[in-house]
Amino acid sequence: MNLDQQVQSLIDGAPDAESRTSVTAIAPILQQFAATLPHITYYICQSPQGEWVITTLRNQHKPNLEIQVMYAFASVEDVREFNSGLLANSLAIEVPVIQLIFYLLAFPEIDRLVFLNDRDNLDRGQEITRDSLEESIARKLDRDRSFELPPDVC
Repeated sequence: MNLDQQVQSLIDGAPDAESRTSVTAIAPILQQFAATLPHITYYICQSPQGEWVITTLRNQHKPNLEIQVMYAFASVEDVREFNSGLLANSLAIEVPVIQLIFYLLAFPEIDRLVFLNDRDNLDRGQEITRDSLEESIARKLDRDRSFELPPDVC
């Protein structure tokens, strides 16, 4: 599925009309973030219980400072190499990139997604933070509201 098809699938899968309207409103931002990535699908780790694996990272100098990260890999092989036995029972599941970015909004326990695109350097990834995504959405929604006509214009 290309990005447009992924967005349409997300809209179609929304549970009600209000949710479909909300997803439609933020779709351009989801696509904007997805367009910065080289792949349209990624693989993530899933536990045997069906939960997506989230990693807690702590700052060495400030142990109380921690972030929750979900890693997204370009291939199944990259997942296996990255885990190298740490999560031997985990599964690699393929997820459309639009869905991953949407889940960053939907699941408050995830602070950022790290997309590991280079199989030769799995120590370096491209990040999308919840804050940057929320800020972009807020700016878009503010712009959209500023262009709405008042109800008594006619």
